[in-house]
Amino acid sequence: MKNRLFVFFTAFFFCTASLAENVSIEAKNITLDKDQEISIFENDVTVKTKDKIIKSEYVRYNKKKGILIIKENISVRDNQNNLIKAEYANYDEINKIFKTQGPTEILTAEKYLIETSDIVLVKQNFIKSEKNTTIIDQDNNKILLGNFDYLIKENIFKSIGLIKVKDNNNNSYEFSQIYIDTKKKEILGTDIKAFLNNPDFKINKKNEPRIYANTLKIDNKNTSFDKSIFTYCNYRENEKCPPWTIQASKMLHDNKKKTIYYNNAVIKVYNIPIFFFPRLSHPDPTVDRRSGFLIPNVSNTKNLGLGVTIPYFFAVDDDKDFTLTNRFYNRENPLLLGEYRQAFKNSNLILDLGFTEGYKTNSTTKKKGAKSHFFSKFTKNFSNENSDTTIDIKIQNVSDDKYLKLYKINTDLVEFDKNELESSFNLSRNYENSFLGINASIYETLQSDYDDKYEYIFPEVTLDKNLLASNNYGYLDLTTNFKAHNFDTNKTTKFLTNEFNWTYDNLQFDSGLNGKILGHFRNINYDVKNVEEYKKNTTNEFFGAIGYLAKIDFFKKLNNSSHFLKPKFLLRYAPGQMRKEEGGTKLNSSSIFSMDRLNNLNNFETGLSSTIGFEYKIKDDNNENKTFDFSIGQIINEKENKKIGSTTSLDEKLSDVAGQLSVGINKNLKLNHSFLLDQNYQDLNYNELGISLTSDFIKFDLDYLQEKKHIGNNEYVKAKFNLIKNGNDTFSFETKRNLITSSSEYYDLSYEYMNDCLRAGLVYRREFYNDSELEPENSLMFKITLVPFGNLNSPSFNK
Repeated sequence: MKNRLFVFFTAFFFCTASLAENVSIEAKNITLDKDQEISIFENDVTVKTKDKIIKSEYVRYNKKKGILIIKENISVRDNQNNLIKAEYANYDEINKIFKTQGPTEILTAEKYLIETSDIVLVKQNFIKSEKNTTIIDQDNNKILLGNFDYLIKENIFKSIGLIKVKDNNNNSYEFSQIYIDTKKKEILGTDIKAFLNNPDFKINKKNEPRIYANTLKIDNKNTSFDKSIFTYCNYRENEKCPPWTIQASKMLHDNKKKTIYYNNAVIKVYNIPIFFFPRLSHPDPTVDRRSGFLIPNVSNTKNLGLGVTIPYFFAVDDDKDFTLTNRFYNRENPLLLGEYRQAFKNSNLILDLGFTEGYKTNSTTKKKGAKSHFFSKFTKNFSNENSDTTIDIKIQNVSDDKYLKLYKINTDLVEFDKNELESSFNLSRNYENSFLGINASIYETLQSDYDDKYEYIFPEVTLDKNLLASNNYGYLDLTTNFKAHNFDTNKTTKFLTNEFNWTYDNLQFDSGLNGKILGHFRNINYDVKNVEEYKKNTTNEFFGAIGYLAKIDFFKKLNNSSHFLKPKFLLRYAPGQMRKEEGGTKLNSSSIFSMDRLNNLNNFETGLSSTIGFEYKIKDDNNENKTFDFSIGQIINEKENKKIGSTTSLDEKLSDVAGQLSVGINKNLKLNHSFLLDQNYQDLNYNELGISLTSDFIKFDLDYLQEKKHIGNNEYVKAKFNLIKNGNDTFSFETKRNLITSSSEYYDLSYEYMNDCLRAGLVYRREFYNDSELEPENSLMFKITLVPFGNLNSPSFNK
């Protein structure tokens, strides 16, 4: 009866037992064994000491030994607000030592989560464990330890052994010793290996960015490495040295500025020192654009001597930037270059300029005077549901014809081998079935053999509109063009041309013949001054041509291939007399079936003619890369027309035979041949042959061109050869040889090694200039590109 009453009493009231001077226990159920001096506490047990509160579901207290055995849902909170959770523990009240057995979780006052087991808490001074431990901070960075000591009052974790850290960007670090200050949020480690796996750090998927250092310190602002080695490169077999490294006495990453700084930096390529910088800095790889110096460049030319190029990039704002480039020469005055870029809503602006005082010493070939250039391009787009409008404004100006080639200026807007400058305004607008274009242009030649340097087109207006689209009546388009042209100082032409193109192609016969009726009508109105081939008075002309184009499609299946044969026939008649045409473009197998073979808006081919030809194609059903395409045709005129330029061969009764052949042997080998066969069917007046061979290890392109008789006087061969070995080594050779003069116009020879983080090679280049001011150069240069930083070039050695 007494036992039942005791159980009933403890089920509804908390009981308290005073065990020692500074320890007390509260529980719903208490069982006492006076003989063995053991007390058992169950259900909502709370143990209070001087510096901590322990809660659990079960406590067994041995008064003789002063030991508490604690089980089930244990939580320990100290007076610094650190929290420990476990399922089994014991507490030595005499020595004030708290131990857990099995999985244990600690949440520090600074919100560091520690997942470990078998910890020892001694006198509220430190916690330690010899078991594997994971520490997770507030940013979800993980630290993997084999053991640790946590100094509670100092808020410091210590560990020795193999230590790994994985941050929230998937980067990983290895240490042999680590100190973590949870209050200051600092990490100090030794024998560091940092593996930067963040995708934003990688340019190539094979990149393995990593840093090895003696010590590492990480805080809220910076990450610093002492005696470090940094590389971007993938691992090499047998842990050989990477293709490039940066070694520094100190490497500092400013987290806020996102900039990496180096002290006493040595850049090594395959462990060979190449450059030394007492101070070096660059944005970290997560930065898209940042103000700062770009990779310098060293050059050496016959015309200017040894030069050093130092570019500086200004990130003015999110939508604009400016690059200032200084080129210093040992023999000549420096060159100052600038490029400004700005993006607007639906528009872009680029300004490119340069200035130099010119040669220091003048001669008959080196003319005195400052040299400069200014190029700009502005593009604006206006779009809506019904139309699309684009405005392009371009300005190109140089103060000296040889300036671009002399200084070899190559930018987004400037090409140093350019022979003509163009300043223009263009507006184009597309509607559903119409087009409007407005153009004004100024052209300036940079070739010295022209008496008049400038040519003006102002304005040129083009309107194109579909007037008719009907299955019953065909398709009719109108193109109107007005063009005012001034050239050779005092020569002026003004042309207004209206052109109608009509097609009616609803002609099909049971025999398989498909035909279409073509109409081409042109009204030309012009007023010219000082141009001999035109009438002096204002003139109105009307030309028209009617044509019938027919074809038959034949198909045959042979073995595993499909054969397509398409005979074609064009009958064209244009009455009247045309003006004399000095120029004209050469024919090809496609243009001979056109109604406008002159391709000149200001003139029109007249007369009666017919064109015959065919297209023949073979396709392999089992190999899509195995193809054969051949087309050929010839124009037969009723009579000779000597008002047409001889280049076209349309001045004869029989034109040249125009043909085109394209053969795909397989996916690696392709052949192309274009030709114009003389009407005697023996001589090739135009002959262009191209061979392309491509594989995993070789790429070869050979082009041969021959023009003779009325087509021109030209013959050359161009060859380009690339040999690739193991996917890394590339040997390249490129040349163009004039077969008439038996001389090479240029040739380049280079070797390049390339992997995931480095491109290096030797480049030999020979240039030819037909100009007394520019000397031909033979140069040999070593080039190296360090990914992701840019190019490092050695001086070029000239002969």
